[in-house]
Amino acid sequence: MKRAVLAAAVVLIALPLAAQTAPLSNQMSQFGILFGGSKRMNDLPGTQGRSDVKDFSFSNSVKEIYIGTRLEPDTMFKIKAGQIDVPVLVSDGGTGFNKVKGKIDHVDAIVDYRFSESFGSTGVFAGLGMYRATAPGLADDTNAGLSFGINADLPLSTRYGIIVEGTYHYLHLEPRQRFLTATAGLRISF
Repeated sequence: MKRAVLAAAVVLIALPLAAQTAPLSNQMSQFGILFGGSKRMNDLPGTQGRSDVKDFSFSNSVKEIYIGTRLEPDTMFKIKAGQIDVPVLVSDGGTGFNKVKGKIDHVDAIVDYRFSESFGSTGVFAGLGMYRATAPGLADDTNAGLSFGINADLPLSTRYGIIVEGTYHYLHLEPRQRFLTATAGLRISF
């Protein structure tokens, strides 16, 4: 039910944005695909100093796609969907936590503010989303989350570019889970 409400809210927000137009010289929309790795961040009891809990690895893969539209000359609204393959922490029934290989699926509504640079643009972004943690043999856990970070757009031409992004994800799950992701990929403007 939560996913259906979030999807309806995102569509209601995005529909008026799709009606906006601009000259071809100012590209209005973007589509992107990103790949990278992730690092788990924890402040849970019993996880301090455990190298198996706090590790950055490209084997902890991140796959994301997004579509965005320009709100103002330097502001973009994006809908981003992705999957983070990471060890998911689950309560062991006592005071500790076990690490189980799983994945986090997410859909975020993001506002991205851009700064013009000599090489392209950089940006800061933040947004809200829905996150679902799954692991073999465990029940799915779905709840809201936050994401924010920085990015850079290195144009190859007026329509294509390379996107580099660092994102912090805060998941409102039990136990609380946080991730840093580093991704890079292709951007297409239209």
